[in-house]
Amino acid sequence: METLWSIHRPVRDLRPGDHACLFYGGEDEQRHITGAFVRDGLLAQEKVVYLAGSVGDAVPGVPADAPAGTLTFLPAGPREGGTFDPAAAVAAAAAEIDRAAREGYRAIRVAADLTRALRSPAGLERVLYFERHLERTVPPSTQVMALCQFDRRRCNPGEPDALGEGHTVFAAPDPEFEDAVLRIVRTFRPAGLALSGELDASRHTVLDRELTASASRAGGGDLHLDLARLDFIDLGAINILAAIAASREGPGGIVLDRVSPQLRAVLETVGWDMLPGLRLGRT
Repeated sequence: METLWSIHRPVRDLRPGDHACLFYGGEDEQRHITGAFVRDGLLAQEKVVYLAGSVGDAVPGVPADAPAGTLTFLPAGPREGGTFDPAAAVAAAAAEIDRAAREGYRAIRVAADLTRALRSPAGLERVLYFERHLERTVPPSTQVMALCQFDRRRCNPGEPDALGEGHTVFAAPDPEFEDAVLRIVRTFRPAGLALSGELDASRHTVLDRELTASASRAGGGDLHLDLARLDFIDLGAINILAAIAASREGPGGIVLDRVSPQLRAVLETVGWDMLPGLRLGRT
């Protein structure tokens, strides 16, 4: 059964009243998603309050031309080996929210990386305390939205479920491209792209651009394409896939994941298995 926190929403669509959660699997994923949350707020001259482990931790997404005073960093996490104080973290965040409201900001974004806090003594219980008290501030608000982040590689079994239940939405990447026909979203586990809709001749340029960029990010590793929601692909688009797969350096190829029976039939008709560098992946 789908729970509230399993609802995926592009980070650009988060709005006041949302208490979102992000389980990231690496710095690249965190920078891509949290960076957009921070950057969009700063460029819109909204207040951004960032809670992280300690002073000096990187704040992703800060543009060079961000207006002065719109970003506040709170070292809310414990010192190495120390204990996370959730009451102090909540109080610090609440004080910044109140100050921003008095200063007239139309929206306030709270971003919190709680990974270090989670791994401190009694971390899960203390982080859940923080989340419950933050929840009291965010959902009734017409100004405040929050994005809580956790490195899934450092989560113990069961912790993601416990943490996710305290959030109303799961933050997802913004589309790399989207129109009425085609949607392309970057994926991180595995690295690649998810394609939805239809790939026709008018979108070959877009496909070539996004595949080239994604292949560059993947380096010599496999580039995965999730085609579960792709309803149509024309021969020209298949040729683009084959050309990029053949031009890649290293052992990595283009892996076509979750191909529908209809698309599989098209690929078999054109002899996809004769194209070097292309192969079917997970079903």
